[in-house]
Amino acid sequence: MFRLRRSHLSTLVLISSAAALSACASNSASRGADSVEAIHPDAVTEISINVGSSVALMLPGNAGTGYEWVLAGDLPGFLRQRGVSEFVAKDISKVGSQGDTRFVFEAMETGEGAIRFHYLRSWKQDAKPARWAEADITAIVAKSGGG
Repeated sequence: MFRLRRSHLSTLVLISSAAALSACASNSASRGADSVEAIHPDAVTEISINVGSSVALMLPGNAGTGYEWVLAGDLPGFLRQRGVSEFVAKDISKVGSQGDTRFVFEAMETGEGAIRFHYLRSWKQDAKPARWAEADITAIVAKSGGG
């Protein structure tokens, strides 16, 4: 009987831990950004943000394959990257789980420009991208809400 209770307690602790970690993972997707945009691979996504605000760009991938999303080229001058990119797994209990690579950018002033990403094995010399994605960003001054 003691083993049965202990087994149930272990299961409860395991489920509670997984739920807490899952909540942390889903909250990290929006952490530090005013908005979150899903970027579509092999396509151009248009995004408009306010000067002084930030946007998290999420690109789907699978870290277990050795491929990762990287910036391809320089950022437009009006944008600044906050921190480094991070992979957010959809199921943290599975090794090699699919997920999203998260990049956060802040608009420092008005402007228009493109951010291009490549999905490749960055550790491989002369690696060719398996996929690409582009975000056309427009940063504008927020309109004040007046009558």
